[in-house]
Amino acid sequence: MNLGIPEIFVILLVALIVFGPQKLPEVARQVGAAMRHLRELQDNVRAELDTVLHPDLNPEPRPDAAVEPGQHIEDVDHPLPGPPPDDGPGTPSGDDGFSGPSGSFT
Repeated sequence: MNLGIPEIFVILLVALIVFGPQKLPEVARQVGAAMRHLRELQDNVRAELDTVLHPDLNPEPRPDAAVEPGQHIEDVDHPLPGPPPDDGPGTPSGDDGFSGPSGSFT
């Protein structure tokens, strides 16, 4: 969108008439802040699209985050540490999982 000198002059004149000389600087600051925010959003969207559409142009990952060749990533599907699992309903065990704290309440 190209604005020439006459168009900018008309916009400023209309803004001066609508908002008045007292409110015009505040409105101009708010418009400037909104424009900066929109430009930042536009830059973020453009950068995100570039990383998705052109993954071969992206910079290499940091060396401290990369997995060395021959190094394996730990499997997270391992059982949690704790007591061994119960062998089934026919096996006696001392803990049924539902008993409360040991001791008596008086």
